[in-house]
Amino acid sequence: MKNSVLEKIQTKVNLVKTEERQLAEYLSQFDFESFQISGSDKEYVVEREAIFIKNGKIYAESVYEMCMALFEVKNRLVSDYEIGFMAWYEHIGLNKDKVSSLLKRARLYFDFPEHKVFITSLSDRAIRAITGKNSTFEIQRDLIENQVTSVIDIKDSINFNETHENKLVITHIHKWKYLNEKTVTKINKSIDTMNKKEIFETKAEIENFRRLLKDAEKKLKLKELEFENDNNLKLVSE
Repeated sequence: MKNSVLEKIQTKVNLVKTEERQLAEYLSQFDFESFQISGSDKEYVVEREAIFIKNGKIYAESVYEMCMALFEVKNRLVSDYEIGFMAWYEHIGLNKDKVSSLLKRARLYFDFPEHKVFITSLSDRAIRAITGKNSTFEIQRDLIENQVTSVIDIKDSINFNETHENKLVITHIHKWKYLNEKTVTKINKSIDTMNKKEIFETKAEIENFRRLLKDAEKKLKLKELEFENDNNLKLVSE
């Protein structure tokens, strides 16, 4: 027991020493010379820049871990204990809006894991804008890959794509007599905010719709055969 305590203390001591060494070895990439900043002021700023960068990484990792933890708890509880989930997150000091923002950020972490640092840097308003109901996976990917952080720019980009998409959908609808793409578009826009129960229900609806389409296809083939038989009879009678 005594050795275990000593080992833990030594581990913490080593961690502190490592952090101190990293701070001491930190090299800033800022061009101090171009701004004629003196050597003593440069040293002062670099020390604090190292602290800022270090804690920025800790903050980024903390935001990521919190989002993942919340996302996992939601998936565990919502299908059977939705009210319990709400009571739980209120118990730890969160409200509905904050939970929504954290879960949307978690969704972006899942979809674009290689951009974790950038996603963390986005404000809550930017997260809400980039995951809005009119946004799509492709739009989100473009915005994130181009590192767009301005809420106004994000909304303008989504509105532009939505207008262009609506024109395309309208064009397609005129070509469809019995079916249209509205249902599929609605499903795609809702996927990001679906809980486990909604995903299950949507998949069940798609499967039922697929069966209906197969039945319709069978009837169409039978009708085609009727026309073929009629034509064959006419040929024979002639």
